[in-house]
Amino acid sequence: MIRRYLVHFAACAASALLFGCGEGSTADAIDRDTGHFTVNWTISNQRAANYCTAYDATGALIQIRNDQEEFVADIRVPCTQFEASIELPVDNYHATIVLVKEDGEAVGNRIDLGTFKVEAGDDIAREATFAMPPPRD
Repeated sequence: MIRRYLVHFAACAASALLFGCGEGSTADAIDRDTGHFTVNWTISNQRAANYCTAYDATGALIQIRNDQEEFVADIRVPCTQFEASIELPVDNYHATIVLVKEDGEAVGNRIDLGTFKVEAGDDIAREATFAMPPPRD
């Protein structure tokens, strides 16, 4: 649980470094060249919480790097959310996603979400399906 808060804090801190913080004016926010990157995922083509539970997957970890392979963001959200989004500055990126247990251990394979270019105002979406057998009742 503490790790989840630390990851969330790290993501917030990274966001502050990328986008600044404080009492910036509305004009500053409008002038910033950013776009949104959204990832949706399923397990065996299902968006069902019992699939996450069956595989002990408490979270989904999305890792984003720029085209120089520099770390940009680690986004960890609850597995049952089945969607995550982040605002990114204009640049070229590469992303992956993996389901993880509470301790960060991977559940299944890491999925390559490919490379993408963020332009100002873009809404980029990627989908991932974790191919796992349906849970037994």
